[in-house]
Amino acid sequence: MPGRLFREESVRAVLGWLRRLGVPRDDRPDLAQEILLSAFTSLSRYDPGRAAPARWMNRIAVHVAAHYHERQRHRREVLLEEAPDLAVADERPCAEELIGREQQRRLVRSWIDALAPEHRALLLDRHVEEIPMAEIARRRGLPLSTAYKHHARALAALVELAQRAREGAPG
Repeated sequence: MPGRLFREESVRAVLGWLRRLGVPRDDRPDLAQEILLSAFTSLSRYDPGRAAPARWMNRIAVHVAAHYHERQRHRREVLLEEAPDLAVADERPCAEELIGREQQRRLVRSWIDALAPEHRALLLDRHVEEIPMAEIARRRGLPLSTAYKHHARALAALVELAQRAREGAPG
């Protein structure tokens, strides 16, 4: 069984799941390694009667990705050395930048408002209210993996609206 489970196809599948779960490309190899290690160390507890190997490993991937996203929300990067020769001008945005940001915010808000209510609510909960996916899944009575699928569909719908708007097609 371990020989079949830990093959190159499994690694590709895990990397694909991580991509669909919103993990940035640079972090996927590390998380894939964490998932494979977790699967290997818990192999003695795996029950083939309960789930297919890919389904079992996908559940581990969803769990690891959820924890990754939770950690990212609280992560702070600190520069170890200050660049001594950099003179920084006024860092506040100029009027043009403020106007551009406001226009961009209104545009994105119009796309969000045009979404189906369930997509809009999910995206606002996740990205505005910053509610963890595990909590969103619990509130909606969904498995975490299903909540992530709904999130991916909502993002895809938002991207489609944005693309249609940029192409000038009626939305």
